[in-house]
This record gives sequence, structure tokens and C-alpha cells, in this order.
Amino acid sequence: MEQTAAAKHSAAYRERQAEIKAKMGIEVLKIEAPASVRSGINTAMAEHGYSQVQELWQDLALSFLSMPYEEQARRLRKPDAPAFVVSQKLARQYESKAQAELRADPGDEIIQSTLSP
Repeated sequence: MEQTAAAKHSAAYRERQAEIKAKMGIEVLKIEAPASVRSGINTAMAEHGYSQVQELWQDLALSFLSMPYEEQARRLRKPDAPAFVVSQKLARQYESKAQAELRADPGDEIIQSTLSP
């Protein structure tokens, strides 16, 4: 099936734009993030006067890259695993929900063996 004139024109336009971006060294960087991150980004954009998320990401990237190596490393450092602690309250909530699920759908219980190894 042959393309319409409008479709050919659009394809040619996209091709020209891709060539221009390639000459300028621009590439698409897709980022997947949880919805909560996007809502936080939207809030930050409004508070700091950004109207386009692309502008914010570019400024963040350029700001990060302009930092000394030590500062980049400090900001990228993740907390150690032991920093995450399960509180007594969270443990009780988990136990309560687990028991409720077992009552709703019995048969998945772990039964301790009475036999000695």
C-alpha cells in the first residue's frame, strides 16, 4: 500500500529532524520511574519555575556532571543494607496480614517436622 502525500511529508520531516539531532549530538534518553517520582518531579518543577520536564532533567544532569568526582560519588552512595530496620510495629502488621491470608486460603502453612535429623 502506497503512502499518502501527507504521510510521505511527515516521514521526510521526521528523517530531517533526526539528521539535525544526530549532527548536534542529541539523543533520546528514556527514563522509567515510579508514579510517585513523577508526581514529586511535577511538584519540584512548579516550585522552581520549570515548565518542561526535559529542561529539568537536562539541568539536573549538567549540574551533576559539573560536580567534582568526590561529590558525585558521595551523592551516588547508597545506604548500607543494615540501615534498613524492620520495626516491631511493621513486624506485627506483617504477621497479622500473613495470618489473615492463611485463614482466607488455608493450605500454605509451613508445618515444622517433629522428626529429628
